[in-house]
Amino acid sequence: MKSLRKVLATAGAAVGATAIVLTATLPASASTQGAGGNRNYEWISGFLAGPRALANAPVVPLQLRGAVNTRGSINLGGNSSVSPIWTHKGTLTVEHGNPNPTPKLNYRTCRETETVSTWYKVVGSKSSGVFRGARGNGHAVVVFSAIAPRYTSGPHKGKCNFSENAQPKPYGAWISFHAQGPLYLWHH
Repeated sequence: MKSLRKVLATAGAAVGATAIVLTATLPASASTQGAGGNRNYEWISGFLAGPRALANAPVVPLQLRGAVNTRGSINLGGNSSVSPIWTHKGTLTVEHGNPNPTPKLNYRTCRETETVSTWYKVVGSKSSGVFRGARGNGHAVVVFSAIAPRYTSGPHKGKCNFSENAQPKPYGAWISFHAQGPLYLWHH
């Protein structure tokens, strides 16, 4: 298992690339929506908790609602500025920013949280299924959070260990993913 800072840094870079897939807008003639859908907007959300949230390349399950209603997932590993979102209706590929936010440390609870807020742009030429040829952009927010261990001995006994080599507690780790924006779909 990676140290807490390395886990958050790796996931944070990948989150910027993945957050772009959460928004979609459809022309009136492109009806792929289900009941209660919105032809002009897409919301994407997901959550992952426990040991899998600390993986080198965490895969977050996603729910897409609005213009396209489906389920999918995104791999938050790596630091590429282009990321695919795999869904049951095709792959949505997005280009995104890779911000490197400063983690927030809670010295009482030992929780370390990193919030990645970034832009995205749909890459329709690298997308497939209902997303092939799509255009759009939006905003995504991915939050990574984990609990650092406490020192068990020495001069810092009982205090939070936020050092590079500290191993986060798997039971308190989680990732949330939210994205939204317009997406224009082209059908064949």
